[in-house]
Formats: sequence, structure tokens, C-alpha cells
Amino acid sequence: MTRARERTVPCHGSYAPTRFRKAQAFALTAELDPTSTEGPQRSVAVSNAVLAGIAAADVISCRTLGKRSVGSDHSAAVALLRQAPGMGQDAGYHLRTLLSVKYKAQYDSRNPTISETKRALRSMRSLLRIAESFS
Repeated sequence: MTRARERTVPCHGSYAPTRFRKAQAFALTAELDPTSTEGPQRSVAVSNAVLAGIAAADVISCRTLGKRSVGSDHSAAVALLRQAPGMGQDAGYHLRTLLSVKYKAQYDSRNPTISETKRALRSMRSLLRIAESFS
């Protein structure tokens, strides 16, 4: 079995503050109607929570490690995040939680349950708090 190679790029200039503003914008959309009884609205909420969480993870990695993960292998982003001093282990857990429901929210014919949606939103909020502490 081959392991995906971790690909990173350095963070420069205004990347982290700009990425944090995007994380906040995704989060605002995620919070619009998250526990709707309508499944498609939950998919939209969770999809935006995932995007917010990924953006917040980028901020944390940039601020603590000076680099961020690139590419489609999100498990590499989790591994990188866990290296971050301070809240890296917690942040890695929350990103992993969000990624665990990403496929269902964005590609599956099923929609996230209300419970999965609430869990995703909690993880998104936690990542935003951690990212804000490094901003």
C-alpha cells in the first residue's frame, strides 16, 4: 500500500487573514438553516461547514507551521494540522469529524441526519475558535 505524499506550500502575506474571512463567510451560510427537516438544506449546511472547517484549518496551519496542505488528500491536511503546536490535536479531530460527513453532504444521494449536521456544526465552530485564537 502506498501512502499519499504530503504536499504543502508556504503561507505568505495576507493569506491567513483572507482565508479566515472566507471561513467566516462559509460558516455564516452553514448556520442559516442547519437543522431543517428538509434534507437538502442540511446537505448545504454541512457542505458549508466543511468548507469553513477546511479554511480554518488552513489558517491554523499557516499561523503555527508557516505552511498549509494542498491537494485533494484531506487526510494529509489532518496530519499536518495535528503537528500544529497548541490546539493541533483538537483541530485535527474536528477536521476529521467534518471530513467524515463531506461525501454524504456533497456527493451522496442521502442527506446528513440532523445529528450529523449538529456534530459538523460543532466541529466547524471549534475550528473557527481555534483559528481565531491564532489570528
